[in-house]
Amino acid sequence: MSSQRIEPEIEPETEEEGAQPMTTAYVLVQTAAQGGRMAGLLQELPGVVFAEDVRGPYDALALVRSDVGGDTFQAIVDQIRGLPGVIHALAAPLAQDPLGLASSTAA
Repeated sequence: MSSQRIEPEIEPETEEEGAQPMTTAYVLVQTAAQGGRMAGLLQELPGVVFAEDVRGPYDALALVRSDVGGDTFQAIVDQIRGLPGVIHALAAPLAQDPLGLASSTAA
């Protein structure tokens, strides 16, 4: 029985040496006033691919990608935390980045 090496159909993207790793994450945002208007502010930030106002313990949800606009992941989250009325922003990076996520949602 011979062992065969199975090659992946799609090779992972390579990042430039010394570059920050690309990160895709959901950011859950709590605000001081629950007016349902945070998504509009979030969508104006570079790196935010999608944002929506939600109900429950958080007031908004944003999908961020660090390679959009050249910002690092932490810089994007810091900008979200600096928005007026934001009292908490919880970042949840994706365990595995689905292929084409940013390109399919940015259209």
